[in-house]
Amino acid sequence: MAIKRITISVPVSTAAKIRRAARGQPVSAWVTEIIEERLEDAELERLWLEFYRSVAPSKRDIRRADAIFKRLAKPGRARAA
Repeated sequence: MAIKRITISVPVSTAAKIRRAARGQPVSAWVTEIIEERLEDAELERLWLEFYRSVAPSKRDIRRADAIFKRLAKPGRARAA
């Protein structure tokens, strides 16, 4: 992978937080990992919204899906396998 050096400026307190969060890992590697995760999340969100618009669920469909999700996500007894 080709590497391109860039420079960013952050407040001193933010720089200290970044160094602590990196926990001995090179800061550039840690920041790159975080940024890549964020970019992947943004792309997944974009794809989800594109899919959602193409499906165009009705309000009834949305209510039904929400009810199913709440039922399945509700904390409770563990199901037997």
